[in-house]
Amino acid sequence: MLVDRSGGLAGVGSIVMRSSLRPIARSHYLVLALAAACSVLVAAPAAIAPDSLLQHIKYLSSDELKGRGNGSAELESAGEYIAEQFQAVGLEPGGSDKEWFQPFQLNAGLMVGAQNKLSIGTKGRTVNFELGVSYYPLSAPASEDPSKPSTELRDLPLVFAGYGLAIPDAGYDDYRGIDVKDKAVLIFSHEPQEQNANSQLNGTRPMPQTTLSAKAALARSKGARILLVVSDPTHRVDDAPYALFGPDPDAEDHGIPVLRIRRTEAQPLVTAWQLEAMARQIDADLVPRSRELTDAKVDYVEYLAKNRRVVRNVVGVLPGSDPTRAKEAIVIGAHYDHVGLGGRLSVTPDRAGEIHNGADDNASGTASIIEMARAAVADRGRFPRTLIFVAFAGEERGLLGSAHYVNAPRVPVENTVAMLNLDMVGRANGSVDVSGLESAPSIESDLKTAIKASSSPLKIKREGPGAGRSDDFNFLERRIPAINFFTGFHNDYHRPGDDWQKIDTAGTSQVASLALELAASLANRTTRPEFGTTR
Repeated sequence: MLVDRSGGLAGVGSIVMRSSLRPIARSHYLVLALAAACSVLVAAPAAIAPDSLLQHIKYLSSDELKGRGNGSAELESAGEYIAEQFQAVGLEPGGSDKEWFQPFQLNAGLMVGAQNKLSIGTKGRTVNFELGVSYYPLSAPASEDPSKPSTELRDLPLVFAGYGLAIPDAGYDDYRGIDVKDKAVLIFSHEPQEQNANSQLNGTRPMPQTTLSAKAALARSKGARILLVVSDPTHRVDDAPYALFGPDPDAEDHGIPVLRIRRTEAQPLVTAWQLEAMARQIDADLVPRSRELTDAKVDYVEYLAKNRRVVRNVVGVLPGSDPTRAKEAIVIGAHYDHVGLGGRLSVTPDRAGEIHNGADDNASGTASIIEMARAAVADRGRFPRTLIFVAFAGEERGLLGSAHYVNAPRVPVENTVAMLNLDMVGRANGSVDVSGLESAPSIESDLKTAIKASSSPLKIKREGPGAGRSDDFNFLERRIPAINFFTGFHNDYHRPGDDWQKIDTAGTSQVASLALELAASLANRTTRPEFGTTR
C-alpha cells in the first residue's frame, strides 16, 4: 500500500513482447495444494479456500522473489505466475494484443553518472561532499542520460533560511525579508519548538508544512535554485541514511535539487556561521533569523538519470453471463508489486539490502483476486456483468499501474460500474476496514447483502487510511465508485518482517469471500450505482 515510490530495459521489454507464458519452476507441494483447493472449489464454488490462498502468498512472498520490486526480474516472475493462475482458473486474457499483460514504463530509481560534485566554500575554506557518503539527493530533476549533467550550478550565493517554513496562521515565515531568487538555500531539518506542547506551530504534532515536498515547493516558489538540508541541532544524532543511496539510488523530483548534507562535514561551516546559536534562539522565541551568508558559494554538478523500466499489469476477464449487461464491467484489483530490498520506500531504510517480502502488502490481496476469480468462473451464472481481474504493478511508486489501466481500460471507463480493491487483507483478526462507500452510498445495501450471503463474521470498520490511498484512487478520480478492503497497518508494514507466517489465512478467506459477494451483488443490480449520490 502507498502512504504519502534490474536488468536492462531491453531485457524487460523482450519479456513483455512474448506471446506465451514462460514456465516457472514450482515446488511440488504448491502444485498439489492448488489442485486440492481446486477440487474443493468445484464442489463448493462460492468458497475461498484458506489453504489455497496461503500457497499463493507463500510463493509471492518467498525470498525467491526478493520483495517484487518494480523493474526487477522477480516482479516479472510474479507477473508470469499470476497470469498462469488466471489462465488455469479459466479467465480470458484481457491485456494488450489479446495477451495477459498490459505493459507500461515507470521510473525505478536513478542511474548515477561518474562526476557528481557538491562543494560549499566561504572565506578561503571549501568543504567537499561525497555522494552516498556525506550527501545524497532527496529530490533530483534527473535527465535521460547519466553521462550528461542533469544539473550544473556554479558559484551560487548561499542564504540561510532557518527551517524553511512559512506558516501565516502562526505569524512565522523564514523567508520574510530575504531574497533567495537564483540562490542556494540552506535550512535545518524538522521545525522549531517541535518538543513544546504549547508551541504555536501545532504543539508537538507534525505540520504538513514541515514535509520535504512542502519545504521544497516553498523554496522553489521563492526562486531558489537548490535546497540544502542539514540536521537541526536539537537532534543529537544525524541519522539520515547517506550510505543507502549507493545500493539503492533513488529520489523524488520536486523541481529543484534538494540535498541532505551530513552534519559532520558541514559542522565547520555551521560553526563559522553560528547557525546552531541561531537555531536555539529561534526555538526559544519563534522569531526567524534568516540571512545571506556573506562570501559563501555553492557548486553543484549532478549526473543523475531516470532509471526507466517496463513493468506489467496482469489482466484477466470473465465475460458476463448476460449478453445485454456483459458490456458493463466490475474491476476487481490488487497490486502485486512491493518494495524489493527496501531502501527509500522502506520504513526501515537502514535495513536496505534485506528482502521485504510483502506477504500482507500485497501478496494477500493478489492471492485473494486469484481465488475470487476461480470461484467466479465456477459459478459464472451469478455474474451477469463482466468481471475484470487486474493485478497492478507500480502501486508502490505512485499508483502507476491503476493510472495506466484507467487510461487504457479493457472495458471503457464509462461502462465500468465499480471497482473493488484489495490491499493488505492478510491480517484481519476478526475485522476489515471497508472504505469508499461515500463515493456511492447506494452500495451500502449491496454490502449488507454481501455480508449476509457470505455469512461473514467480520466486524466492518470505517477507520482505516480511507478511500483513495491505494489503486482505488485512480478509479475514484474517474468518478467510478471504488471500494477498498484493508485489514490494517501493523509493525511489519514496509519492513522485512512482513512474512507469510503472520498471515491470518481464515481471515483473508473471509475478506475475499465478502468482496466476491459484493461483486456478485453489484453484477446483479438492475441499475448501476451512481457516483457521489445519497441513498
